[in-house]
Amino acid sequence: MRTGSLDLDDVEELIDADVDGLLPTVALAGAQVRAVAEAQREGVLEPLKQLRPRSVVIVCSPTGAAAPAAALVTAAVGARVDVPIVCASVLPGWIGPLDVVVIAGDDAGDMMLADAAARSLRRRAEVVVAAPIEGPLREALGGNGIDLSPRVGVDPRFRFPGFVAALLAVVVSLSQVRFTGRAPGLADLADAIDAEAGANHPRQESFHNLAKAIAGRLDGRSILWVGDSAATAVVAAQASRALVALAGVISATAEIGDVMRLHREFSARTGSAPTDSIFYDPDFDGPAAEAPPRVMAVTTPARDWYLRRRLDGIGDLDVLTGESGTPTPPSPTQMPDEAAADAPADIEALLVLVLRIEMAAVYLRLIRT
Repeated sequence: MRTGSLDLDDVEELIDADVDGLLPTVALAGAQVRAVAEAQREGVLEPLKQLRPRSVVIVCSPTGAAAPAAALVTAAVGARVDVPIVCASVLPGWIGPLDVVVIAGDDAGDMMLADAAARSLRRRAEVVVAAPIEGPLREALGGNGIDLSPRVGVDPRFRFPGFVAALLAVVVSLSQVRFTGRAPGLADLADAIDAEAGANHPRQESFHNLAKAIAGRLDGRSILWVGDSAATAVVAAQASRALVALAGVISATAEIGDVMRLHREFSARTGSAPTDSIFYDPDFDGPAAEAPPRVMAVTTPARDWYLRRRLDGIGDLDVLTGESGTPTPPSPTQMPDEAAADAPADIEALLVLVLRIEMAAVYLRLIRT
């Protein structure tokens, strides 16, 4: 019988503790994206190439990974494509033949999804299905619609990258609609995610394994997740969901302004900054004061330097991007507003970061078993 916590670098015990097979399952993120890329290569989305739709409407369940995936794609590409993208949990009443409707979800028995599919077809909208085609949804479709259903079976808790890939594929397939910016190719995106999974393999030591490093930072602490844009706020919320779903760890998301206010109030109440805690000695200082939450700030590589300056003074802070290494100051020719908005190219770094955090959540689960 094992006593105490597992060591993150004890490979054999980590693997033995993973009785549910979560580590190999979370590593299928790249396979999900590659499956969508293969569907794209096969011409599944070919009917979209001749369309100039009035709107792209994503109908998804309010629970599960589809809704946050839709929010991420909308934040990253919504301002760069000349067609409005609408996310909803029910089909809007104005849908008609000029619209593209994407049905996204994990549960083919969700009657709201089945109803949205049936009504979209009756109104002659172009329907794309990014959900399992079975049960009530299969009956509602009656053999119609563009099949972008999941080809890789994974736990619904790990479906986020597959939904992002499917929704991105729909938008970039609308070749008659003007699209500015550079969206990542799905094959390249899958390669980047697979590389991240390999770098975070259990046999990689914590010094080189960023997922293990994050798990070590999260263990035993209260956590606040923040993002500095619409897309990174989605990733921050997804991180909080992953922690509770995979590790049973409750954390919270917050606004940057609230985090700064919390930091000021903590300093005023204790008379010291959180950074002073490294000098604490229980033999001389008495009972330790309650530690402030650790702040995990999510951003993109282009905004990393700016966010660190914005949060300067918060001692217990981790700034997370989809890259490793030290952030570099922006070039003199780069204006701050060029890095301020979310962009299609950010999707790769953000999906890599989501995988890193989800793997960290799995490691945290294993060491707390």
